[in-house]
Formats: sequence, C-alpha cells, structure tokens
Amino acid sequence: QLSTAQPSPEERVPSPEEQEWAGPEALCPGWLEDEAPDGEVPGDSGDPECATHAYERLQSALCQEGLPPTLDCSAEPRTGFGPLDVTVCILGCPTAFLPVLLEGGTRCPGAMVLCLSPTWASRVPSETSPGSWSLLLSRGVSFKVGGHSALESFVPPRRANYVTGTLAPGDPEGGWVGELVRDLDCPTGGSVPLAQRLEDALVTRWVLAARAKLPVPPTLAFVLGARGDLPAEPAAPGVRLVRLEDPQGQQSLVQEE
Repeated sequence: QLSTAQPSPEERVPSPEEQEWAGPEALCPGWLEDEAPDGEVPGDSGDPECATHAYERLQSALCQEGLPPTLDCSAEPRTGFGPLDVTVCILGCPTAFLPVLLEGGTRCPGAMVLCLSPTWASRVPSETSPGSWSLLLSRGVSFKVGGHSALESFVPPRRANYVTGTLAPGDPEGGWVGELVRDLDCPTGGSVPLAQRLEDALVTRWVLAARAKLPVPPTLAFVLGARGDLPAEPAAPGVRLVRLEDPQGQQSLVQEE
C-alpha cells in the first residue's frame, strides 16, 4: 500500500543531490589520529582505503541492481539502541551478501548493518559471558525497504546480536573479519577455521566417505607432515592418502602411487 502522508521536516530524508561525498574521513573518522582506540583489531592500520574501496564496490553493486545509492546520514548519529534491539552485522565484502542485506532490509528494516572496515567496530569484554567478547558497531550501512541504504553512525555504539561475513580462506578481507568474529558472545555464521575445513576437498571427501558412508570420486592425495585433522581410522573408501615427510627425494614413491 502507498501512503499519502507527507514526511515532517524532521523526518525528511536528504536527496542524493544534497549528499556530498566527504572522502575517506567520512568513512573512517579519526583515521589520521596516531593513537589507536581501545578494542582495535590486531593488524589494523587505520588506512581508510579499506572502507573507501568497499564503499565504492557497494555503490557499484547497487547501481547494477537499479537501486538508489547509499545516503550519508552519519553526521547525525543514531541513538537509543539497547541490548534487545536486533542487529544483524555483516562484515567484509558487500557484494557477497548483497541479496541477504536487501532481503533483510525488507523483512526487518534497519536491522541489517553492513560493516566495511575494522575501524567501524570494536570488541569489548562481554558482560554476560565471561571470557567472550561483544561486538560494538560505531558505524555501518543499514538497509531498508526497497533497497534503500544509509551510512549511519551509532552513539553509543550498537551491539551486534548476530555476526557473519567474508570468512573464506585467502580472501583479502578474511584477516580482520576473522579477528572480529573470534570468541563472540552472540551467534556467528562461521569462523575462519570452519571455512578452511569446509573448503578443504580432502577433509570433505574423508568425512563423506569415512563418516557418512557416501561415495566420493577416486582420490589420491599426497600430504606433508602429520595432518592431525585426518585420522588414520576409520578408513575412507575411495580415498588413498600418502604421507610425505619430505618432498625431496620421493619422486619414486609418488610415481609408484
């Protein structure tokens, strides 16, 4: 249904023409400061290029889908978020989770928040789970009905209730994303070790053949070292595992196998 009610001046959303690209400082406020804030992720240099590049990728993806560009509403921080407010945080690559963000914005407007840089989030000791951490978002891109999105800042920082993101091994963003999701007090969509195991073809085939008793393609695998994640028993039908202590001088063994 379409509403004929006109928004009040306080609720009016600025048009794209009224929004100006403020450069890296708009995406990573304080990145020029020498001293890093508390809760900084190890290895984060504060370089704004991370957020700038990801933000540009997001705008390109939205344009390709025929959706409006992201509005910069970060000048007026959002307030009033409490521990019971739903905040689903997506870390890292904006394009991989764009369908999820758009659908989530339709079903629960404002609850889906995309974090494009480690400078947008911090980890603090959990108040409810000793030994765990809470993830707090100081800014993010929230999604609403119709594919509309807005760059927002949160004061005080907004606590994440569910976290997932780009955890694929080898992904350039996997490092800081993996650090942020480690040992959180809220449910997460995975971890770097889990992603590594799921993308390991040998481990996958071993589990399917030995545990699930499912047929797998005939597999001959040469591995270095012990590979403790591959138990000697039970045997995996269709999978032949050859352990090499040293790849040098074992050409004959490889040829024989």
